[in-house]
This record gives sequence, structure tokens and C-alpha cells, in this order.
Amino acid sequence: MADEPTWAGTVPVEQLWSAWEWFMNRAVPVAEKAGVRLALHPDDPPIAEVRGIARIMNSLESYDRAMAYMESEANAICLCQGNFTLSCDVPDAIRRYGDRIAFGHFRDVDGDALDFVETFHDERQTDKVAAMKAWHEIGFAGPIRPDHVPTLEGESNDDPAYAWLGRLHAVGYLQGLRAAARRDAAGL
Repeated sequence: MADEPTWAGTVPVEQLWSAWEWFMNRAVPVAEKAGVRLALHPDDPPIAEVRGIARIMNSLESYDRAMAYMESEANAICLCQGNFTLSCDVPDAIRRYGDRIAFGHFRDVDGDALDFVETFHDERQTDKVAAMKAWHEIGFAGPIRPDHVPTLEGESNDDPAYAWLGRLHAVGYLQGLRAAARRDAAGL
């Protein structure tokens, strides 16, 4: 059942790209006029397809294509570290896209794109110190927020991945990393 196609049947990659381009051709001029940035979030998880429907935002090559399609301040990226870490090196991706990043999701995972769990922000496979240094190097002035945390003992799981205690830990960790990156850049 889980592998069977959806009611839409098979949807190939180029059909999705065509639909995305159709949308961008119409949305970007309106966003530009309103001073809004559209931030493209990666597929979660970054895999090739789900139940016969292709997924197109799952690699650096996909983001390169999306950013090259339309040079506009309104055509931007949500750099979700948890998803990017499943397909590339996060600090390299931050440097690669620089001012095309509208905002960041600071999180991490353990595993690979087909089998992963979300972890505390100070654990697992992404070098978060290097990532924060990359954010600092590109002069990123937009929002970076902690994203997806484990639920801790005693907390309700009514809002999975967004429980308060894990998020408080993440905010403190994020602030500490930012302070360390600033001190490092200042040579202190």
C-alpha cells in the first residue's frame, strides 16, 4: 500500500519542473512588487520519489537549476540544515548559496535520506560549529531558527518535533554557536 502510486499516478521529474516554472513565472513578479522573498524548502526527506511522484528539490544540482532559472531577490532558498545534511556538506551549501538564502532551519539528523531520526541540535553528523562559521562568513543577516527537536520526558507530544524543552535547548545552543563564530572571526 505505501509503495502504490497516489490517485495522481506517476508524475515524472520534468512535469514537476514545468509546474514549478509555471508557478514561479507568475509568483515572482508579484513577490518582487510586494518586496517578498519566496524561500524554497528542500524535499523532506531528499529522495527521488514518493509513491510514483517525483521530487525535485533533493540535491545541490536541483537548487542550482532553481536559482539559475530566475535571477531575482524573490527566488530564494530556505536552507534547512537537516535536509541538506542528508545530501551534501552543510557549510559548503551555505557558502555556495550565500545571498540566495532567505532563512535557515538549524537542525540535525542521524542516518541517511531513507532512514533517519531528528536529533538534538548539538548531536550527530553536521559540523554545527563549521556551519555557524559559514553563516557568519557569508554575512547572513536573515533569520535562522531552531527546527525539529526530540520531545523530552514529561512533555506532551501534541506537537511532535516542536516541544518547548528541546527548543529551549536548541535556542541556547544556537546562541552559543553564534557568539563563538563572532569571537572567532574577530580573532578573540
